[in-house]
Amino acid sequence: MTDEQPPPVRRPGPLRRIGRRAEPAAPMPAPNRAAEAQTPDPLAHVTVYSRTDDDPIEAKRGERIVAALFLLSAIGSLGFCAIWFFTSVSGANLAHLRRVNFLMGAALGAALCGTGAAFIVWAKRLMPHVKYVQEREPMHSTPEDELAAEKVVLDGATSMGIARRPLVLRSAGLALGVLGLPAIVALRDMGPALKDTLRTTAWTAGDRMVDINTGRPIMLGDLEMGGYVTVMPEGSTDTNANALTPTLLIRLRPGENRPLPGRESWAAADHVAYSKICTHAGCPIGLYEEQTHHMLCPCHQSTFLATEGAKVIFGPAARSLPQLPIMLDAAGYFRAQSPFHEPCGPSFWERG
Repeated sequence: MTDEQPPPVRRPGPLRRIGRRAEPAAPMPAPNRAAEAQTPDPLAHVTVYSRTDDDPIEAKRGERIVAALFLLSAIGSLGFCAIWFFTSVSGANLAHLRRVNFLMGAALGAALCGTGAAFIVWAKRLMPHVKYVQEREPMHSTPEDELAAEKVVLDGATSMGIARRPLVLRSAGLALGVLGLPAIVALRDMGPALKDTLRTTAWTAGDRMVDINTGRPIMLGDLEMGGYVTVMPEGSTDTNANALTPTLLIRLRPGENRPLPGRESWAAADHVAYSKICTHAGCPIGLYEEQTHHMLCPCHQSTFLATEGAKVIFGPAARSLPQLPIMLDAAGYFRAQSPFHEPCGPSFWERG
């Protein structure tokens, strides 16, 4: 036989209710009142006020200092916005640019430092200094301790004198209300609106392909078997203005291209064209390996397969390179049948 130990008895903990504990409606019995009279004040070991607002002149002086600091913060915030909107700068005049940047930094520093200093002075000169001492022996508070803690909070709020200092409250509201304006103003003017520039390139239907380096139009026979060249539309070869437009024109061997459904007519004479801009982070595709038909992005090693719609076979890129439909004109020059059918470059969340 084995001795089985009885399961431990779990004592239920105190029942917690949200809200203020109701005061006893009926008077307590005489024996309990006598015991309460002998019990020391529960607040005696909980709070000790080391300094209170006994000097009204000093309190008034501290109130004016706090209000002045909040006003300084508000002036700094509004000054930053005024300098941003009413000052024009350019890289041609470095001295003027340096002066404007210094003024904007000083205004923003006044806004942030004014608010911080105001709260510090408020805490040092207007708020009471309190020491809290709480015994940690019991794992839960007794009803008397809960009432004592509630009284501490209410007494602390009363001793802060927030309701008696309307000047501090109004100046604090003004400073905090305009403190976020510099960030809003600066962030909304970080650059021009993108509009539809992420969705379109310079390619249009009928554009002739030209070598990005020489500007010479590409004809049938210019590329060797397995060769490739970076092309742009004729008349739009500025890569700074058309950063998403560079395209790779690759010549495959007969029968190597396996087009995706619906793209059977997008190639011309075993030539295919794909966007040169990687769909991961926008780096230019820099390498093409003739034997494996791999197109490699040198930044993060995303690899695309040219013979199967430039699908991703390795790396962090999440989608294939967009394919440009191409054709040959009567003179043997390569042209675009239409623009890209999907956005080029890195993916963005509203691409659709």
